[in-house]
Amino acid sequence: MIASLSTHPASHSAFSSHATPLTRVGSHEHIFHEGAPAEAMFMIVNGVVVIYRTGIDGCRIIQDLRFKGEYVGVGYEENYSFSAIAVRPTVVRRIARAAVERAIDESPVTARRLLEALTLEQSRLSDRLMVIGSRTAIGRVAACFLDISSRSSGGAETFMVPISRSEMADYLGLTIETVSRAITRLRTLGIIALPRSDTVTIRDRAALQALAQDDGDGAARGRFCA
Repeated sequence: MIASLSTHPASHSAFSSHATPLTRVGSHEHIFHEGAPAEAMFMIVNGVVVIYRTGIDGCRIIQDLRFKGEYVGVGYEENYSFSAIAVRPTVVRRIARAAVERAIDESPVTARRLLEALTLEQSRLSDRLMVIGSRTAIGRVAACFLDISSRSSGGAETFMVPISRSEMADYLGLTIETVSRAITRLRTLGIIALPRSDTVTIRDRAALQALAQDDGDGAARGRFCA
C-alpha cells in the first residue's frame, strides 16, 4: 500500500520542504491525465482519488483507489501511465518530480522508502487481480468493503463508500446488477447494514473476511452464497 511512504517521518519531511501549497480538487475533476508529462506526485491530504486507465474501446478500467495520506503519481516514467480523478471534493499537495529526485539523492532512507512504496503498490495490484480472478462476486464485494474500511477509516465498523455501485462494478470486474445483488445478499444475511446509500456498517466481520478469502470452493460459499 503506497500510504507507507507518507507515514515515514524521514521521507515525509524530505518531500514537505519542496511541496507547494494545498490545492482543492472538485468532485470528478482530474488531478492528471494518462499520457501527460509526469512532472509531479501528489499527496492526498483529504478526500478520495480513483486511478484508472482507458481501454482500447474507450472504457475506463479502474486500477485502484487512493485515500487520505496516500500518494498518486509516484514512479519513474516520463509520462503518467494512468489518470487520477477525485471522486469527491479532495485536497492534494503537489510535489514536483525534481524535488522528489533531489530528496532521493540526498537521503538513502527516502530512496528506500520510495522503493518500498512502489513495491507495495505492485503487491496491492497483484492482490486485486487475484481477487478478481479467483473470488465469487460476493467475495469480491466483501474484499472491497474490507479494503475500504481498512484504508479509509482505520478498520472502523461503519465507513463511507466513496464510489458508486457502477464504479465499484468497474473496479471489481462485475456488472452493476451483480454488485447490487451481492450487496443485497450481504445485508440479508446480516453481515452488513446500510445506514445510508453511501455508508456500510460491518455487523459480522469474521463472515465478511471468510467470504473475501473464499475461492468459490470452500465452506463460505455453501454458507453464504447459496
